Amino acid sequence: MARFKNGVYQSVKVSIAGAVISAMIAPPPSVAQTSLEEIVVTARKREVALQEAPIAVSVLSGADFDKSNVVKLDNFNGYVPGLTIAKNDGAGRVVAIRGIGWETAQNLTTQPSVLTYIDGIYLANSLAMGLDLGDLERVEVFRGPQGTEFGQGTTGGSINLVTKKPHFDKLDGSFEVSYGSYDNIRGRASMNVPLSDTWAFRASVQKYKRDGFAEIEGGDLDGYDLDDADSFTGKLAALWQPSDDFSAHAQVFMHDSDQHAAAQKNVDDPNPDPRELTQDYPGIFALENYSASLIMEWDAPMGVTVKSLTGWQALRKEQSADGDRLTEEFTSINSTGWAFNNWDILPFWDNDSDAVSQELSISYASDQLNWVIGGYYLHHENFNDFLEATGAAPFPASPASRPRSELTAETLPPFASDLNFAEVRTVTREDYAVYGQATYRLNDMLAVTAGLRYQDEDQLDETSQFFGVFGDASRTTNASKVTWKAGVDVNLTEDNLVYGLVSTGWKNGGSSSGGVFIPTQFEPEEVTAFESGTRNAFLDGRVRLNVTAFYYDHEHLQFTYEDPAPFAGGTWTIPKLEEYGIEAELGWLVADGWQLDGMLAWQDGKVKSDFFALDVEDFRAALVPFQFGLFTPGAVDERTRMNNANNLKGNKPPKLVDITARLALTNTLPLGNGSVLTSRVEYIHRGDFQARVFNHPLVDTVPSYNLVNLYFSCDVANMPLSFSLSVTNVFDEDGINNVFTNPYGLWTTSNEYIPPREVIGSVRYSWN
Repeated sequence: MARFKNGVYQSVKVSIAGAVISAMIAPPPSVAQTSLEEIVVTARKREVALQEAPIAVSVLSGADFDKSNVVKLDNFNGYVPGLTIAKNDGAGRVVAIRGIGWETAQNLTTQPSVLTYIDGIYLANSLAMGLDLGDLERVEVFRGPQGTEFGQGTTGGSINLVTKKPHFDKLDGSFEVSYGSYDNIRGRASMNVPLSDTWAFRASVQKYKRDGFAEIEGGDLDGYDLDDADSFTGKLAALWQPSDDFSAHAQVFMHDSDQHAAAQKNVDDPNPDPRELTQDYPGIFALENYSASLIMEWDAPMGVTVKSLTGWQALRKEQSADGDRLTEEFTSINSTGWAFNNWDILPFWDNDSDAVSQELSISYASDQLNWVIGGYYLHHENFNDFLEATGAAPFPASPASRPRSELTAETLPPFASDLNFAEVRTVTREDYAVYGQATYRLNDMLAVTAGLRYQDEDQLDETSQFFGVFGDASRTTNASKVTWKAGVDVNLTEDNLVYGLVSTGWKNGGSSSGGVFIPTQFEPEEVTAFESGTRNAFLDGRVRLNVTAFYYDHEHLQFTYEDPAPFAGGTWTIPKLEEYGIEAELGWLVADGWQLDGMLAWQDGKVKSDFFALDVEDFRAALVPFQFGLFTPGAVDERTRMNNANNLKGNKPPKLVDITARLALTNTLPLGNGSVLTSRVEYIHRGDFQARVFNHPLVDTVPSYNLVNLYFSCDVANMPLSFSLSVTNVFDEDGINNVFTNPYGLWTTSNEYIPPREVIGSVRYSWN
């Protein structure tokens, strides 16, 4: 492992301390900055100043991500109030905003509550969250239902990745090389080429590779690293603007990664080191993602704008995983309770996803009235093919260890000891939506907003389980809903805005296997969000303070449940919950060359209705080898008793972090020779939360962690060169990103950790 040893660590601490002190106590520079830079955000289908947007939205620039070494959205925790990105079963990510997330990620027919977009075009498969962040202008995070802001409606919020566009100003570009801990190598290049007054191109590429943050210790796989990276990302964009009132922006994007699996540390792993795992199966993860988009915009006469967004996406994923997260030696009981020394393996888990989308909007803007109407269409086919095998040791002697092409119903008979579950499934969704929103300014102080959205979703679920031996199943669902928004904005002064907003969000249910002893309760999930906020600038624009309070009336939280009958579980919905909190974001130009940025958020909530559900962790704890298991006498009775004894009322909703905080102090210092030194120290606190709605005291509490990050850069005078050094997780905190309890297989619980300390140096060459 390429981690720092104690002696080196101490010397690095001393060096870092000296650098921070020398940079931070330097006298303020003579170059005066009179106010904070204006932040632009996409709101109401157009770009506006953040301080003029009466919605809860946070913005971070691509440069901010580089300073904090945020390569993927996985590392985005602690930067936005209310946002939690929790790793889930290695490849997946459960994104929650204000506790509204996705507790049924294993059900292919359900949808996330927080959606991701690139330049306003929806990424239909949540695995796209694993893309490397490359040529970014900024990232916008919208909190709360977004039925009229984006084509695809959301209940929790949206993340919009805004890429850098081609421009006509000049030929420019950059090339950057980075090297750091864990043999981290990253190369990035971009170029903007204006071919004429009407045509411009932009191309960018990125190669990212590093060793794993963790490794398997002992056995035949000793030294097999996990949490590594090996990816290539490329983008080509063209801008055609034949006149001042029309533009067409076309873009193609590709991402290709092929690496080992994520590190999932079983809570029963006998090795106490969180970065060393006791496992015996070499998991892999390969992801290919391709997309193309065309965005056309026409400024028609009389203040009307017509905008078209066309998108196409194709995603391919191959994965294998050690399902028990241990070696056979330590997997001492299985779901039957019959055997010691067994295993739970996923030899393959493939996913293919194809989607096309089209959105058309017409908007109007004047001093008194703004309105937008639009329509949206999405066609998405999502294919899943996986095999989960369990059995007694040794695994290499099992039929499940054969090449994938030989894994059939003949080699793995259904319900034999070697086969736990196999599924081939295709879910096809077609979404249609129309929406409209208008804002009318009654006077210089007061404006009112109202919006409506109608969404209709058709879904076809075609499933073949156990290699089709027991026949195929086909289910169709259709649902529609009208959601709405109403708000009022009050401009107290030119620099102080107060607003109130009520908005509703909805996502369809889908299909699920029915319970045997407990009837299925699977409803569409709905949120009514009450929000009040204020946007403020003080001291002639040197201080920016935005505060938002919210209360959610949350209905039918979708989550994974267990029926007392084995393998009869699926998706349930909890009737009533509530979430509430307060969020604050600060920007302060303390003095010339000194800027303080930060945020603070507090959240809480609870299940309001009586609701009884079986927690698989309780049943797993009751298993007794050779005596009491899933299929032994009395098992159903015991599971029924556990179900009836476990009332979820009063539990905290999952992924609802109690306290999140960030504070960053930046100093910009002009040097005597004309160069500029930038130094930043950043503190992040991510509080604890409950991983599941069960709130099990032994496995569901995800503990808090604290991070300190440092960043230094020097722009060399009279040269197109800059040098930078970033140190993230300075004190090598073994923070836990998420605790995942698998609802299937052996019901194992594992921790997924945040990245360890990384020291990365970069050289950047820019030209124009």
